Amino acid sequence: MDFEIKVSDHKPIVSNNLEEILENFLLDIGYLSGRKSDEELYKSVPFRLWTECFLDNPEKFVTVDELAIKLDTTKPTVYRHLNKLKRLQLLEEKEMTIEDDGEVVKKGYRLRQGDLMKAWHTTELNMESNRRKYRETVERINLLSSGEKIITGHTCPNCGEKIKKMREMSVNKGD
Repeated sequence: MDFEIKVSDHKPIVSNNLEEILENFLLDIGYLSGRKSDEELYKSVPFRLWTECFLDNPEKFVTVDELAIKLDTTKPTVYRHLNKLKRLQLLEEKEMTIEDDGEVVKKGYRLRQGDLMKAWHTTELNMESNRRKYRETVERINLLSSGEKIITGHTCPNCGEKIKKMREMSVNKGD
């Protein structure tokens, strides 16, 4: 599954209200869409999936059936929200044998490594990797569009980062 996160101007909230902080965080990363009244939001499936299913017991793997029952919703709705979390690289899944169903194998989901901080670290690594890929693309576009000589080993004046993919030759536009 592809990695996908919304990056926006995030301002950490200094509060002891978990719901308030979580609401802003989940909106900022693109997991929640649109603001609702607090009551509507806190009763919504995506919010409760976070609070009641993953934050309350991050080490436990849970099946879609269990989630649908706990959240009083349909399995397609659960899958839709699980897929958002999987694209954020925050969840892991494993096959589980459910003996109540005659030893049926089903997928279970939990926060990656059973810990929010470890799960978020994976998301940060993916963001950094993708940021570097965007940078390489911008460097290539700049190189191809400028036709100017670029000095190898140039250091970015804004961030001090070494620009890796530079050439000392002029590139003709349109090549």
